[in-house]
Amino acid sequence: MSKPFITYTAQVEKLKNEKNLIITDDDFAVESLQNISYYALIGGYKHPFIDIHTRKYINEACFEDIVALYEFDEELRGIFFKYLCRVERKTRSSISYHFCKKHGERQEEYLNSNNYGNIPKNKNGITKLIKMLDMMANKNKDHEYLVYQRNKYHNIPLWVIMNTLTFGQISKMFEFLPQNMQGRICQDFGNVKKNEMIKYLKVLTLYRNVCAHNERLFSYHTYIDIPDTLLHKKLSILNILVR
Repeated sequence: MSKPFITYTAQVEKLKNEKNLIITDDDFAVESLQNISYYALIGGYKHPFIDIHTRKYINEACFEDIVALYEFDEELRGIFFKYLCRVERKTRSSISYHFCKKHGERQEEYLNSNNYGNIPKNKNGITKLIKMLDMMANKNKDHEYLVYQRNKYHNIPLWVIMNTLTFGQISKMFEFLPQNMQGRICQDFGNVKKNEMIKYLKVLTLYRNVCAHNERLFSYHTYIDIPDTLLHKKLSILNILVR
C-alpha cells in the first residue's frame, strides 16, 4: 500500500512515538523537514541509527544525529564535486584539443563517423553520439553561444560544443575515439592507459551525478572495477574488491 500524506507535525510525532527517535526541539525538526524533506533526510540518513529488523531507532539516537550526518554528507558532496568538475573540465579541453589538432575546426569533422573508432561494438554508440552532436550544432537554441556561432560563422567548433556535453557524454565520446587519439589524451592525465581511462571516467561520472543531484554520497559505491593508482599506494588501500 502507498504511504499517505502527513503533515510536518505528524511526521515529527511519528518519529517520536512510533520510531523511538529522540526529538527535543519540535520546531527545529519541523524546519529541517521543511527545508530538506522527510524522504531526503530520514529516508536517506536513518540507516546507521536504526535496528534493521524492527526499523526503530536505537542507542538513544536523536534527530540532531541524522541532521548532522546529512550536513556532513552535504559538505562531502561539495568537496567531491569541486574536484570532479576540474577533471570534467580538463577532459573536455583535452578531447577537443587533440581532436581539432588532427581534424580541424569544422563541425563536419566531429559529425563524421569515420573520425571515430569504428569497431563493431562502438557502431550504435557512435551513431547516437553523432546524432546528439548534430542536434547541438544545428538545432539547439538553449545556449546563446551556440546560436551566435551558428548565425555568424555557420560552424560550431568542437571546443564550443564540448561545453554543452554532460560528463557522461564526454566519457562516451572518449570511449569512441580512435586508439591513437585516446593515447594522446591519456598522456595529458599522466599517461594513464586508455582502458583504465574508460573505467575511471565511468566511475567518476557516477559519482559526479550523485553529487550533482544531492543524493547520498558517504555510503555510495559502485561495482565497476578500477585499477590501482598512485593514490591507492600512498594511502595503503588494499587491492580488494568488496562485493
